[in-house]
Formats: sequence, C-alpha cells, structure tokens
Amino acid sequence: MSTIVLILAVLFAMLIIIGGFLRSISRRQTPFAASLPFMKPNQRKLTPDERQAVERYLSQSDRLSLTSLSASNNIFSLRDKLTLTPKSDIVYSLTKAITRYGVASDEPNKWRYYLDTEEVHLPPFWEPYITQDNQVEIIKTQTIPLVISLNGHTLVNHTYDRRPATTPMVTAPAQNASIRKEESEHIELLTIRRETLEEHALYQSNGVREALALSGAMVLLFFSLTSPMVFLPWLILLALVLSGWAGWRLLRRIPERELQEIHCLRGTPKRWGLFGESHQGNLNNISLGIIDLIYPAHWQPYVSRDLNQVTDVDIYLNRQVVRQGRYLSLHEEIKNFPLQHWARSLVLMCGSLLVLLMLTSYISLSLPLKLSLAWIQGASSTQVNSVHALEETPLRIGDTLRIQGSGMCYIPPKASTNTRPAFMPFDCAGIYWNNATPLPLPESETIEKASALLATVNDQLHPSGAPDPNINPQLATAIEKSGMILLDDFADIVLKTQDLCSNDEDCVRLKNALVNLGNAQNWGALVKRALSGSMKGINVLLRPVSAESLENLVNSAASSFYFQETQRAAQALNSPPPGGFLITSDEGRQLVSYAQPALALYDLSPQDQWRELQRLSGQLLHTPFRAEGIITNLTIDANGTRHISLHSEPDMITLWRYMGTSLLLLVVAVSFVTNAVLLAKRLRRHQRRLSDIQHYYDNCFNPTLDTMPLRPFG
Repeated sequence: MSTIVLILAVLFAMLIIIGGFLRSISRRQTPFAASLPFMKPNQRKLTPDERQAVERYLSQSDRLSLTSLSASNNIFSLRDKLTLTPKSDIVYSLTKAITRYGVASDEPNKWRYYLDTEEVHLPPFWEPYITQDNQVEIIKTQTIPLVISLNGHTLVNHTYDRRPATTPMVTAPAQNASIRKEESEHIELLTIRRETLEEHALYQSNGVREALALSGAMVLLFFSLTSPMVFLPWLILLALVLSGWAGWRLLRRIPERELQEIHCLRGTPKRWGLFGESHQGNLNNISLGIIDLIYPAHWQPYVSRDLNQVTDVDIYLNRQVVRQGRYLSLHEEIKNFPLQHWARSLVLMCGSLLVLLMLTSYISLSLPLKLSLAWIQGASSTQVNSVHALEETPLRIGDTLRIQGSGMCYIPPKASTNTRPAFMPFDCAGIYWNNATPLPLPESETIEKASALLATVNDQLHPSGAPDPNINPQLATAIEKSGMILLDDFADIVLKTQDLCSNDEDCVRLKNALVNLGNAQNWGALVKRALSGSMKGINVLLRPVSAESLENLVNSAASSFYFQETQRAAQALNSPPPGGFLITSDEGRQLVSYAQPALALYDLSPQDQWRELQRLSGQLLHTPFRAEGIITNLTIDANGTRHISLHSEPDMITLWRYMGTSLLLLVVAVSFVTNAVLLAKRLRRHQRRLSDIQHYYDNCFNPTLDTMPLRPFG
C-alpha cells in the first residue's frame, strides 16, 4: 500500500511540474488577448517558396523602412516584430472583411488593419485589392498575424519595385474596398511603453500553482521520512525541484521581455461603438476614434467625466484600458491598494495542516525533537567504567554515553500477559548499576517443604524396586500381582502435608483425601494420630486410580506453592538498593549477552519455574554489561535512582530522518501559523479593497475640505 501511495505522489508531483511548465509558456502570450477568431478555418502547411517569399518581403520592407505599426518611438525593425516561429508553418485560409484606421503620426504609413477585432499586418502594396469580402491567408508570427495572400495576390508572385530607399511607398486607397473611412477625430500615438510591474500583477499568476507545488514538496518530504531507502533520494530531489520552481516563480524579478506593450494615445473618447458589436454595458460602448475601449468594471462611475474632451488613454493591443485621464490608473490602484492573493495563503495553510497531521499521526516526534535540539545546543561524548565516575559526570539529553561495568538486570515490577518479555522476571534491556552488595539468590522454606512432600509421595507411589525391609516379602509379592499400590509410610505423607499446608484453607482437597484414606474423623484427628506415632506400621493399600488421583492432588497443591513463591521471590528481586543508576535501552535492545531459555518462564511447570528463576538469578544478579548510545531521557525516582535512557547512535540515513522530521515539523508549523494569519488579513483587505478604491476615486474627483485626495496620478 505504501508503494502505491509513493508512486501516486511522484506522478502527482510530475503532473504539477508539467502543468506549471506549460502554463508558464502560455503566460508569455498577450495577457488579455482572446483566441484568434479567424484561426478556425481551413489549414495547410507553409511551402518553402512561401517561406522564402515572406523572408524576402521582410528584408525588402526593412530596406524600404516600411512598417504597419505607427511606432515612431519603436527601435525594432519589421523583421524583429514579425519574427517567424514554429507556429508560422501553418497557413490559415478564411473570408473576412478588412477594416483599417489611421493614427496621427509622422510615419509615411499610418494605417492599421483589422480582421474583426484582431489586428493583422497587411503588406501596404495590397491595399488597392481590398474588397467587401476578402479571401486571405494568414500565418502567425511572434507578435501579430501576417497576411501572405489577399484575393489571389500572394507574396510568392509579388514583384518588388527598384525604388530608392528614401522614397516612401504610398498607396492610394481603393475605391471599391470595404474600408472603414477614417474618422474626423484623429488619435495621436504619443509613445509605446512597457507595462509596469503593478500593471503586470493584474493578470500574472495569483500564486495558487506555486502554493500547490510547495504543498506537494512538503508531502514528498514527509514520504521521504518513511519511505524505503531506494525512494529517498528521488523524493528529496523531486521536492527540491518543486520548491525551487515555486520559489523562483514567487521571488523572481519579472524580465522586461515578459512585460507587454502599452500604447499611449491622445484623443477624444466618445460614447459610441465602432463595430456595433459591443453590448456588454455602458463601459464597453466608448470609443477613442474608431477604437472600442474596454474598461475595468469598477471605473463605471468615473469614466464619463473624460468623455468628449481630449484625454490621454493608455491601452493594451487588445483595447484594454490601463490608464485614462488624470486619476484613473490601474498602476496607482495596485500601488496604493495591493492585490490580496488570499487563495495562495489558503492552499499553503491547508497543505501545511495536512502534513502536520500526517507527522503527528504516523511518526513519533519525541526522539527526533529531543535529539535535534540537543545537537543544535552541542552534544558531548562520555565514557565511564565506574559508578563514581558516572556520578561525577554532568549528563544532558543528546550526549553520547559509553558505560562498561557489572550490574543487575532490570526486573519489571509487573508482567502483563500481552507485553511480558521472552522470560520472566529479568529484562536485560535495563541494568541497575550501583556500589551496593548484590542481592542474594532466591531461597524459600516453603519450596523446601513442597519438595519434601513431592519426594515422599513419589517414592511411595513409584518405588525404586528395592524391597522394603518393613514389609513381608510374600505380602509385597501378592500386592504387586494384584496391581494394587502400597503406601508404606502414610504418616510421613500426613505430616509433610501438615507442614506445607499449615493454614486451614490450604490444600483442602488433599487433606480431605488423606482423611478418607486414614479413616479419621477430621484432619486434626489424623494429624494427632500421626504425631503420636499410633499410625506407625499402618500401611494404606490403593487402587491404581486412587493412587493417580492422590498424586495429582499432591502435585496440584505443591504447584500452587511453587508458583506463589516464584512470584514472591521475583518481586523481592525487584527491590534494589536506593541510589545508583538504572540504565535502559529505549529500543528494548538487550545490554547483556546470554543464552535465553528455549521456553518462556510461564510455559514451564511450577517446579521448573523456580529452578529457572534460581539459574537466571545466579547469572544475572551480578553480570558484566556494556551500554552505549545517545541519552534520550534523564529522570530520578523516589529512591534516588537516576534513570538514564539510551538510544543507539544513528547512521546517516537515520540522522537525516531525525533532523528532517524536526525541520519539516518546524517548517509546516511556521507555514500553517503564518498563512493562517495572512489568510485572515488578506481576506479582510480583499473584501475592503474595492470599496477603498472607490472611496479613493471619490476623493480624487470630488475633493472636500475635510477629505484631501491623494496625490494625482501622473
């Protein structure tokens, strides 16, 4: 499942990179330009002869100083403006009406040509051939489309005149052409400038793609902390690429080549439509000469103030107005009331919250945070061989500690059936280390009494084969042939049972069975008879079934005492002297090398449990050990024992995971808090921005005594 998640994450990140690359290419086009309406008809490939004709036309036009753009301040030649691109290999054929308008300029050719609302470059020597409906063929260039064929006239068949370069080519307007007549009000082209950064900010990316890329990078870094080693470098590399691309997009300085051209015009804006196609409201039926202007919607209350008077208007090539008159200016709007990109903060906040939840849910943060903080503060390395040396050494979390000595393996205070170690009671993942006298080996009188009872019952029920001198040999032979079992010392069994089970509530079933076998009134009477010696020489004859039942009762009674004494002895071992140190491995790694039993202690019989406890106690109550690692925890308990938790020294990969976890946690936490605050502020400012702009324009156009307008634009 984790592999599928990693593959999906990598594919998602690759899609983000590819989408961002394609989007960045598309953003280089004219900002407000719609798709060309005439780029839908028949298409064909540009022939080599036509390409040579286009190159020849551009060269000839440069030599004759021709241009279809009245750009007296433009230093670029026609070849620079009409640069051929790979898209120029496609020729589009269509039938359209051609419209032209003139701009007041000192240039010899002042006409500009349009198909519908899209400007095209028409070779000036074809103007006499313009008709009502024109068959044209067009190719795309770096700036505006170039007409290569008009009503059967092509650049391939055109013959250039050998006229001097100083003689301008002036063509007379066609009499039968469907050319829109030049209006009486000329518009003057003052200059052509590049848009400002503030104007460019209106249509550039709002940062959502970059925020998505940064969020994807944080997700990839999280997967790198939990992924197999084979995926680690690729995930990190991909995250760095995404972060670098997003950071470059957000922080880069906009190059001048990406700033679009703005034409600064002077004319008289009037409320009419040039093409009769603008039906989108009062703002879009205002024209400057024959140019239909497109205004921002929030300028509606103020545009009418400049109508029917000479006004400076700055527009894009698609007729989008960016500045008009003295006050209306998108540049000043962005400068005084910056755009609030709250969507970017929202995406980053959600991405940071997602990674933060994954970090806290799937990764233990305690150890990475402790070690990272200790390494930042500076950690030291210490090696000790005695308790006194360790007591004199100042210890801090994050220090490297190496210890060699002899101590007692840790004994858990309580064992759970679900979490008990491989054997009980010792767990050598912890070592008590002090200068006190080692604890004695476990001993118990109760165990000795239980062993004595088991031994006498076993000897009488399972004799070794040697004849009992107290029994008549003929009687013993007859009993053996009958299949019966003889208890030749029944009084000894009673006394040893009383010695082990001295309390009335102990061994009730065993006592009742012995009372029945001894034909006594109660257990007390049976014990008195055994103590008085009156049962000496009395033998008890048992059937095999009864003998087996008696043996089971004795084993059950003795086993309960073995189990109780094993538990008590184990708990007694968990009472080390106060002071000293308890050195533990937080990974559960054993600090002592020894041969562990094949079975867990509780899987053995009660008698074997006691013997295993004694064996382990003799081996582990005072055993050499060696512990080394990084200190992850330091505490002192009520007995004054200092608890030291050690973690094995990490390798380079583990070190990266620890440091990366802490660093990623810090980054996503700061990102979440920062973007949450920015989101609240930007949303509030975004909601107020339009009203603030309108209030600003109201103050500019209607200044009052108590409200002074800001400095006028320009």
